[in-house]
Amino acid sequence: MLEQLELFQVLNQEQLNEVDRFVERTNQQVVDRVASIKKMIDLLEEGGFVEDVNFKRDFEIGESTHERSFGYGDNSFKAEVTVNTVSGGVYLIHKYFRNGSCKLTSSGVSLEGDKLMCTMITPQYRAYKPSTLLVKLNEYNENQQWKYDNAVKKNEILNYTLDKYSKLYPNVKVQTGTGYISNRSFTTVLLSFPSGSWVEFKLGYRKDEEYMFKKFDATVDALKGMDLLNHFDKQS
Repeated sequence: MLEQLELFQVLNQEQLNEVDRFVERTNQQVVDRVASIKKMIDLLEEGGFVEDVNFKRDFEIGESTHERSFGYGDNSFKAEVTVNTVSGGVYLIHKYFRNGSCKLTSSGVSLEGDKLMCTMITPQYRAYKPSTLLVKLNEYNENQQWKYDNAVKKNEILNYTLDKYSKLYPNVKVQTGTGYISNRSFTTVLLSFPSGSWVEFKLGYRKDEEYMFKKFDATVDALKGMDLLNHFDKQS
């Protein structure tokens, strides 16, 4: 250690002691982290988790030599230190639905006493007993799978409806649109007629259950004032 420090500057005994305390403290933090990781793995296995199915360990212990600043103001100095390091940790393996696909991914786990926390898969920011966390994991996976299955079903209904109206009205432009109810958006099927009129359908939960959401009659809805009244007056 002394030979390394002399490459930068001659340190007094107090400075050497400070460097040694830092190295000892940092190495102890690595020891504590590794012990925490081991405890998390033990708790997961005791709670019913299966490694490489429900969780994975992905951490690495190493060593780092680098220059570091110590002290403040006039008492500051630099020294090269070599300390142990640990990176990574323990991760839960779970499903994740996004952008129309459902894939396996992983999220970090943290330890609180004899409980574990993985905020990605739980509705609350809190730690759980391992067996309870496994229940939460299974519920989360089921929810992500349901979102995916529901998205596939909606897409099938959408494509079916687009195809149906394209065949029924070959001269009409049939395309997807976006509807809004109470600031909530949803996909619609929009039929635009050559006359300028259009009809927008909101999809149902099954095929052929769509219903008219909005419409525009280029002949009537575009009329205003006296033109509209005169149109109504001519109706039988």
